[in-house]
Amino acid sequence: MSDIFSLIDEEVDAQKFDKVSTEKGSTLSTLVRQSMEIEDDIAATEQQLKDLKYRKRKVNEEDIPALMNEMGMDSIEVDGNKVKLRQFVHARISEEKRDEAFAWIRSIGEGDIIKNDVTVSFNAGQDNVAGAVVDELRSKGLDPAQKTHVHPMRLKAWVKERIEKGKEIDFDTFGVHVGNEAKISRS
Repeated sequence: MSDIFSLIDEEVDAQKFDKVSTEKGSTLSTLVRQSMEIEDDIAATEQQLKDLKYRKRKVNEEDIPALMNEMGMDSIEVDGNKVKLRQFVHARISEEKRDEAFAWIRSIGEGDIIKNDVTVSFNAGQDNVAGAVVDELRSKGLDPAQKTHVHPMRLKAWVKERIEKGKEIDFDTFGVHVGNEAKISRS
């Protein structure tokens, strides 16, 4: 509706309305409504998928492991499908704990898991500067963006290895969550 009113405020070429008919206007309205309904269906389906993934995670990471532990088993076959409990580890360094986590990793001599990315935006014709080191870039008046991080999969593997070897790790600093999950192999 607001588009029609904006047309009134502008100078409009009257010939633009020559191709407009009641039938085409009705078809256009139907298509716009159809697009909006599809958009709503997509949002509802995405929410449903999110809910299903949550329910599956709860069953596999909480319900099945709890019952199997209560029954004293770590594997079973159900309807020809193999069910086995396995330990999982999740880890994440929050922005608030980043400096503390990196300092601790370096203090135990394992700083090699920390990546250090340096990024610089260059103007056209500055290709020769791109290969220079950070100090050289700064001496030329460029301001490189620098990011230090631990890749999430590397962090997860590193935390898991420390836990398995009984080495010290601060679960809070590294956002560690350890649990069991049911791994179901379909027959």
